[in-house]
Amino acid sequence: IELLSRASRIEFYGAGGSGIAAQDIQHKFFRLGIPSVAYADPHTYTMSAALLGESDVVVTISNTGRTRDIVEAARSALACGAKVIAITHSNSPLAQLATVSLVANVAEETDIFSPMTSRVSHLAIGDILAVGVALARGPDLVDKLGRAKKAITQRRIEAPPREEEFD
Repeated sequence: IELLSRASRIEFYGAGGSGIAAQDIQHKFFRLGIPSVAYADPHTYTMSAALLGESDVVVTISNTGRTRDIVEAARSALACGAKVIAITHSNSPLAQLATVSLVANVAEETDIFSPMTSRVSHLAIGDILAVGVALARGPDLVDKLGRAKKAITQRRIEAPPREEEFD
């Protein structure tokens, strides 16, 4: 949470189902007003990782921690001075490489079903990180969240009155 709170920019990388989790977690940080982006395309996150600097943080998401493109992007980000947070299995190359590893050791049969348990665990860790960063950023964040909510509320069509309002 400390690394994320101090980051100038946060990038989220994931492939396949982990890419969808990366997008979901990034959306939470975007709503906090933190410059962030999520990439699920290996070419894109490989290029982006090579452009990061010392004040940037990458959050990599990989259930197995053995996806070659994710591991290589993490290596590239570290070589540029960025910090890498891995949401992954503890016994993986990605976990060993990362600045900080947040482990989600979930056994899952992916040959038959699409991964569900791992995705839910990754999303839960993302929620914890977002709440932690929001708390660390303090009361100034409340105004930003209020402005964002107001902007979205103004885009809604007013709901019709409910029947009980006529009684």
